[in-house]
Amino acid sequence: MLIGLLTLALSSVLTTNNAHPTSNIPVNVQTTSINTSIWMQQLLPYIAHYHLINLTLPGTHDAASFTLTSALSPDPTGSPVFDALVKLAEKLGIPLQDVITPWAESQGKNLYDQAEDGMRYFDIRAAYNGTDWCSYHFELGLPIYTHLVALHSFLLSHPNEIMVIEISHLASKNLTQNNLNILRDMVINLFDSMLYPRTKSFNSTTIGEMIASNQRVVISLSDDATIANYTQLWYGSSMINSYANSDSLAQMTAYNWQQVTQFNSIPALPVSALFKLSWTLTPQVSTIVDSILPHKPKSLKNLADIGNSGLEEFASTVLKKEWQLCQLLLIDFQERSVLMQVIFASILQSN
Repeated sequence: MLIGLLTLALSSVLTTNNAHPTSNIPVNVQTTSINTSIWMQQLLPYIAHYHLINLTLPGTHDAASFTLTSALSPDPTGSPVFDALVKLAEKLGIPLQDVITPWAESQGKNLYDQAEDGMRYFDIRAAYNGTDWCSYHFELGLPIYTHLVALHSFLLSHPNEIMVIEISHLASKNLTQNNLNILRDMVINLFDSMLYPRTKSFNSTTIGEMIASNQRVVISLSDDATIANYTQLWYGSSMINSYANSDSLAQMTAYNWQQVTQFNSIPALPVSALFKLSWTLTPQVSTIVDSILPHKPKSLKNLADIGNSGLEEFASTVLKKEWQLCQLLLIDFQERSVLMQVIFASILQSN
C-alpha cells in the first residue's frame, strides 16, 4: 500500500507538524512526517521540475462551507435535496437551519487552516446577496473577500507554495454585469502579480519557475465574458469537473476508478486544463429521508467519514499501477482523511 514507500522516503524528509488521521498507516510514518504547511517547499527537490499537469494537488470541495449563516442562498429552490430538507424540518417540527446546516457544512476548518493542513486547491462557490459576494452551500457563508484575504495571507507567509483557486457556481436572483465585474476586480486587485496568467499553459512553466517568478496562483472565474480581456484569470473550462453524485462508497469508488482509468489513457494531456477527481459522497433525497433512522448518516460530516475511509485503498491500487490519480484531488472534511499521505506517496513514488 502507501506504507512502504512513505516509510522509505520520508525518513530523509524533514520534520513533524500538522498531524492528520492516518488510518492504517503505522507509527513510524506518522512520526517522520512532512510539515503540511510548507510541503511544497520541503518537497521542492522532488517536484521543482514538475509542471502542474504532472502533479496531484490536494484540495477541498465546497472549501468555504466551513461556517454558514441562517440566510438561504439566492433561489435555492429547484434542488430535490433542498426540498427534502424542508420536508424533514417540517416533519420534525424544528427550524429549517437545524436540518440544512449539518448537510451543508462540508469542511471543518477555515481556508487559512486548510492551507496549513496542506490543501492547495480550493473550490469556492460564490453568490451575490444583493450587497456582497458570499460563499454558499444552500445557506450563505462569509464574504468572498474574507476567504480570499485568508488565502492571500497564507501565500504571503509561505512564499514557496503554489495554489489553485476555482470560483464558480455564480448565483444571484438578479445578477448584473457590474456585480460580476466587482468580483473579477476583487480577485485581480488582491492577488495582482501573484497570478499565473492564462497566456501561459500548465505545461510551459515548472513548479520551480512558478515559485521563482512569484506567479504561483492559478485562479479561474466561471464567467467567460467577464474575464475575456483579463488574461490574469482562467476560464471556468480550465477546471474539468467530475463527481459520482452518489451517497454510496462502492458506487463512488467505481465511478472514480473509471475516471482515473480514462485520465491515464489520454495520449497527451491538455495543457490548458486541470482534471479534478472528487472523492466525495453526495447526499440524495433518500439520504435525507433515512437520516432519522438509527445508524444512518445525519450530516455531510458523517457521509464524508464513510467516503474518506475508502481513499487509502483506492489510492494504493492506483499508485501500484504507477498511474497518476488526477491533477486536483478534492475531498470533504479533509482533516478527517489521509489525503496528504496519499499526495506524498504519489509524489515520492514517481521520483
